[in-house]
Amino acid sequence: MLLASVGDVRLMSSASESACLVITAKNGYLRSNTSWVIGRMLWDYESWMDPAVRMRLVKMLDERHSYMRRNAKAGTPVPRPRQTGLCISVYEPSKTKTAAEPTHDLIYWSGLGVAFVQLVIAAIPIATSGAWSILMITVSGTVFALFTGSLPQWRAEKWACRRSSPNTYVLTRGNGAQHAIVVLGNGRGLNLEDLAVAGQMNRTSSNAPMRLCLAVISVLWISLLITAARVATNTWYLLAVGGIGMLQNLLVAGRRRDPSTLGVHLDFREVIGEMTTMDALCALEAKYTKAGRSMLPIFFPGALLPEEMARWEALRVKAAQEEERAQLKAQGKPTTPASESWTAHAKTFEER
Repeated sequence: MLLASVGDVRLMSSASESACLVITAKNGYLRSNTSWVIGRMLWDYESWMDPAVRMRLVKMLDERHSYMRRNAKAGTPVPRPRQTGLCISVYEPSKTKTAAEPTHDLIYWSGLGVAFVQLVIAAIPIATSGAWSILMITVSGTVFALFTGSLPQWRAEKWACRRSSPNTYVLTRGNGAQHAIVVLGNGRGLNLEDLAVAGQMNRTSSNAPMRLCLAVISVLWISLLITAARVATNTWYLLAVGGIGMLQNLLVAGRRRDPSTLGVHLDFREVIGEMTTMDALCALEAKYTKAGRSMLPIFFPGALLPEEMARWEALRVKAAQEEERAQLKAQGKPTTPASESWTAHAKTFEER
């Protein structure tokens, strides 16, 4: 904090919990994430994923296991794979909750309970020996901690992005990842493209009031540390107070949280998962235009096979036809049905 007061006035680190990518579906723009919020969402994903995603992943692994056993030599043991294909979860920003307004769970309120226990322990020396020093140090530390956590700079850095974004975004850890998260644009969510690079671009070095505030808080914390170091009696109570606080900090930092506690409110829509990554991307593109195509360079950076190129061309043509029909409908003009491919037309004769 003292360094922040003389440096770039930043409280949050730009390094995220885990490396991940943020892709804007409409244009395929790629951002390497530096946001703590997005990184923590990906880090905790397996704890808050919808049960339907978990069930689909289990089914995908079963399909891969069956495929491997069918193609293995007779009598060869085939272990169950731990990863296969790509499992894509589709979410939509909540229409009832406001983005960047986190919900308060039990972990959030546990701080008040821990503070109360610390104050009770610190008050014991008053009853036993009439010593007020432990309680005064504990009260001062609690007040300083609450004041530090209430600084508006935390909120400004944590959600440094535009709101009400209409764009669809994809969150993934990159090539080889088991999961990808699609956040549909409905005009209610955060601009994740802004948020991903906020750690690099949000600089407030000219914020003189905040700089002064951080300097004052740093001096107060240093003074409290010096005062605590001079305590010669009832030190075990002071050690107990500090130990409980550190233990609570460890539990809060390591506990996996729902994204709503980070100010990102998402409603589950569906899961798209296939045994092969290409099939999963094509299935996603068929339902959500440009979402699957935006991930194609990430998971398949090389040249595609001729049959794969044909699949994507067919999806492109279909999307263009649907967009044209939507424009005609909006203009009140009659629409024409999508043209049937030659192969589909030929199959009708085979079935006769």
